[in-house]
Amino acid sequence: MLPSSLIATRKPLPRSRTRASMMTRRVAVVGGGIAGVACATELAQSGVPVRILDRGHRLGGRLATQTLRGTGTPFDGRVVDVGASYFTAHDPGFLEVVEGLIDRGVARRWTDTFHVADPRGVIGPKLGPLRYAAPRGLRSIVEDLAGLLPQDLVEIRHPVDVPSIRRDADRLIIEDEEYAAIAICVPDPQALTLLADDSVADVRQLLEDGPAWEPVMALTAVFDDECWDPFDGVFVNDEAVLTFIANDGRRRGDDAPVLVAHSTATLAAGHLIEPLGAAPAMLASLGSVLKTTGDPSWFTVKRWTYARPLSARPESFGLVGAIGLAGDAWADGPRTEAAWRSGHELGQRLAAGIR
Repeated sequence: MLPSSLIATRKPLPRSRTRASMMTRRVAVVGGGIAGVACATELAQSGVPVRILDRGHRLGGRLATQTLRGTGTPFDGRVVDVGASYFTAHDPGFLEVVEGLIDRGVARRWTDTFHVADPRGVIGPKLGPLRYAAPRGLRSIVEDLAGLLPQDLVEIRHPVDVPSIRRDADRLIIEDEEYAAIAICVPDPQALTLLADDSVADVRQLLEDGPAWEPVMALTAVFDDECWDPFDGVFVNDEAVLTFIANDGRRRGDDAPVLVAHSTATLAAGHLIEPLGAAPAMLASLGSVLKTTGDPSWFTVKRWTYARPLSARPESFGLVGAIGLAGDAWADGPRTEAAWRSGHELGQRLAAGIR
């Protein structure tokens, strides 16, 4: 059974509600990641028309996947998670959403045991919270939730660049279109570029006092076969190159010999212009930590300039007038669950104000 907050019903509009009145109540949600879709869901369930604006070719944000192509291996066409590695769930509302995702075959319970390693190699297993994954990649979670949105209330535009947000008296404007409210659901550094206009300096101030963000490089390596001891994920401590290694075959559930390794922020910062330049050090560290007995047949590196905030604000979201801010830099993140809760609660607040 779907959670009530996500059931996409098609209720007839009251006769008194004209198209013009709907447009003056429309809310813009900037960002099509899990925070933005959660925000749009709450607005739409309250009968508020929404326009999601996202610059990506597909929704998902940092719940990003890559489809392997041109690898010369049997795994062309396979999806790999190159953004977030997994997610956890504790909040009752988010747990309800996750159960719906599992029922629809979008998400799966993955593991509660990761290993711990240092530069000398893997030390041993460590029990932790249940981690969830997605057979078709974590991006499919956002796309599934977006697919539940009522089409008569929600318009999704992508890829589209939002140049700026500005106020004109009491009007909120994006590219000469007026909105009743605007929810900004992108990483803080990207949000700051949208708030350069002096008319929204008060909103910009909230972000300027916020946490720093760090970069990450994600190495995807495809092997001919599994040439390492079995594991799901490895936290790498006190190492100059890597912080985490995911066994993507175990994560995806197909046991493909594909690994995804995340770099330290220091290594990433030195390779932002040319990400593949980080590959030699990352491959060497991968082999050293896992004691692999073979080399990858193919590899690539994905750059994340704003991968994650170093800390997060305790408040669920930011709100100045009718401009809101949400994402994993709020709600005690950074976590996927925090991003969902931030967008969810911002959507509730904006809907209450518009009603």
